[in-house]
Amino acid sequence: MQETVETFVRLYTGTISDQAERLEEFTRMATHEWRQPLGSLQFAVTLLRQAVLEPDRVDRTLALMERNVSHLVEMTRKLERVARMTAREDDAVIQEVSMTAVAQQAANQLREMADAKGVRIQVAEDLPVVTVDVGRLELTFVNLLSNGIKYSDPGKPDPFVEVIAGPSSEAECRVLVRDNGLGIPADRVGSIFSRFTRAHADRDDLYRVSGVGLGLSIVSDCLRAMGGRVDVDSRETEGTTFTIVLPTDVTGA
Repeated sequence: MQETVETFVRLYTGTISDQAERLEEFTRMATHEWRQPLGSLQFAVTLLRQAVLEPDRVDRTLALMERNVSHLVEMTRKLERVARMTAREDDAVIQEVSMTAVAQQAANQLREMADAKGVRIQVAEDLPVVTVDVGRLELTFVNLLSNGIKYSDPGKPDPFVEVIAGPSSEAECRVLVRDNGLGIPADRVGSIFSRFTRAHADRDDLYRVSGVGLGLSIVSDCLRAMGGRVDVDSRETEGTTFTIVLPTDVTGA
């Protein structure tokens, strides 16, 4: 009994330590990510309060405010997805669903974003049918597709993101989300599924993208919760392929 209690205490203490570390990590991230856009908004409001402001400067100030509000909205949505991921398993909706239908639904949500970047989204009609948590599967597709759109290569004549079937078996299926975008530097491929990590964070100004580095970690968490995984193969300047691997029936995973 003493050994059992001591084991439980060690595990419980480890859980508390892990949660405290995650909370501290979140606090650092939130402070860093929110400071800049909030400071910019505060400065813009001060400018707009001035009695006399040239029309072109008003336009620039409003554009500044719009960019920073968009950044805060995106970050809030990412954090909502993280909260959804950590929700109780009782909240999961497990049902048989066509991966084609789920991927097309995710693509529809991102159509405006894709059109703005000139990216073609294509979803194959022959994706497998699986029994899974539909919410987590949709989150997986939304994040992988948006990642492909965000890091598309504007120098290529036909930037695309496509969802196609991979080799499957009776026990598990594979679906590929493939793009011909910027690709991921070889020295960063191993860390892209960590929270608050972005492969191109040092080149935001060049590529005109931004983010908080949560999208791919959400993908990894979603698939792990469904008994699956995600693999990645990427070549810088050529593009990236993410392979979703899932049991055909998550209830038996």
